Amino acid sequence: MDKRLTLTPKEAAEELRLSLPVVYQLCNRADFPAIRVGRAIRIPRAGLVAWLSRQSQDGGKIDVNL
Repeated sequence: MDKRLTLTPKEAAEELRLSLPVVYQLCNRADFPAIRVGRAIRIPRAGLVAWLSRQSQDGGKIDVNL
């Protein structure tokens, strides 16, 4: 099991089976748990799991404008 606390956008895209541009769009949403450190973006695993849970409880539709 991977014990890293955060994912890069690329790693999150792979785990979620989404394209990288979609993950970057999600990172720009206020309700998505992305953290910016300088130019780097990191996504906390625990925050991502909680966000996914909330999305599934809210009907499961996520709009992303590409």
